[in-house]
Amino acid sequence: MDLSLFGPRTILAIATVSMLVQQAFSYVCQIVMPILAHRLAEDFGISPAWLGLYLFLQNVMAIVAALGCGSFILRYGPLRISQFTLLMMGGSLFVIASGTLWLYPLGAVLLGAAAVSTPASSHILARVCPPRLVPVIFSVKQTGVPVGSLIGGLLIPFLLGLVVYSATVGTTIRPGPYGAALITGLIVFSVALSLQPLRAYFDRDRDPDQKIGFGDMRATLAMVLRNPALRDISFAAFAFGGLQSLFSGFFILYLIDGQGYSEIEAGSAFAISSFTAIWARILWGVVGGGIIPARWVFAGIGFFGGVAALLMTLFDFSWTLNGIIAVAILFNITALSWHGILLAETARLAPEGQVGGVTGGVLAFTSIAMMIYPAIYGLILAATGSYEIGFALSAIPAFAAFIIFLNPPVQGSWFGLCLGLAQSLYSIRVLSRLAMLMIFGVAFGLLFQALGF
Repeated sequence: MDLSLFGPRTILAIATVSMLVQQAFSYVCQIVMPILAHRLAEDFGISPAWLGLYLFLQNVMAIVAALGCGSFILRYGPLRISQFTLLMMGGSLFVIASGTLWLYPLGAVLLGAAAVSTPASSHILARVCPPRLVPVIFSVKQTGVPVGSLIGGLLIPFLLGLVVYSATVGTTIRPGPYGAALITGLIVFSVALSLQPLRAYFDRDRDPDQKIGFGDMRATLAMVLRNPALRDISFAAFAFGGLQSLFSGFFILYLIDGQGYSEIEAGSAFAISSFTAIWARILWGVVGGGIIPARWVFAGIGFFGGVAALLMTLFDFSWTLNGIIAVAILFNITALSWHGILLAETARLAPEGQVGGVTGGVLAFTSIAMMIYPAIYGLILAATGSYEIGFALSAIPAFAAFIIFLNPPVQGSWFGLCLGLAQSLYSIRVLSRLAMLMIFGVAFGLLFQALGF
């Protein structure tokens, strides 16, 4: 397809839609294992907490891929890399479909390596999108994540419950968890092939002589961490990515195993709440693109994302499914709706021609969080059987992001900032004020309880 025959607006629309579709089916692959985890755990006779190890392995590979993707994108082109990522993700689902437990780490590695789908798509859009539209277009593209949640949240439970009678073989066919993974993998492969006609245009500036290697990891990290604004954005990617990893990885399992809901109910709650993130991502892109500073948007996401995480700890059998969905919606419109504006700010701050590499460097912090959070959550779940403790801990970095983005970027190191803060707090006057606030808080709480509220 010769896209050069079309005008800039048409090309931008094609790029946005194609990358949205790529992002959507990439995320479908991300949530297959969390949905199937309960059934697979029963099949293999292991604890559902094993999901934390799977996500840990996945995100170890994602960190390496995100930091080293720059040279691959420049050599093979961002569209080809987008296709490769979908093929790897589909391959990870074929591994699940094999039903061979010892191969599952390979599936996690394939899924993690495909994390470069976002830097590749950002590279394409940054090249064809006018600067004034970057926040909105990137946010629209990132609606692929909640669209993928909606597709996966409805498709996988449907395939799990599907019963088909075949007259040819004279028996009833039930896909089950392995068949569901296989069918989804085939769908993802077809999406990868459908992008092929666009490659000639979007990969026209690729450099076949670009050297491949991971030596640019250190340079990419240094570029991100030495820029105060990019460093703050990297912390947001860590804090918000951690919240997202817990919701995406454990929300459905929490409802099924911890609250006694069926797979259909849990999948529907996940899908319904994910749908709300579609408009939220676009809204934050519009708002942060010119109405209010983007840092204020990040601060709001940090605060309300932390609140949503704390509300998740209050679930018990007295909660209705609608109440749980309401909390899940708050989680989605905050902790799962930051990607568009974060990627737009990253693209704005990145040196020209290095959007893909810098985006990978920033998103490496998301991958680090997605490695650490589920691993710790899985350990806590295995040790205590509690789904609540992990969500409570995840709120702490979110509230820290709230404080960071209420202030201008710190030009020095964060260590120096923390040391200065500690020194300012170490005074009789400040300590006495804190003590008085605590006393008033306790007194107010006792009064509130005595009045029967």
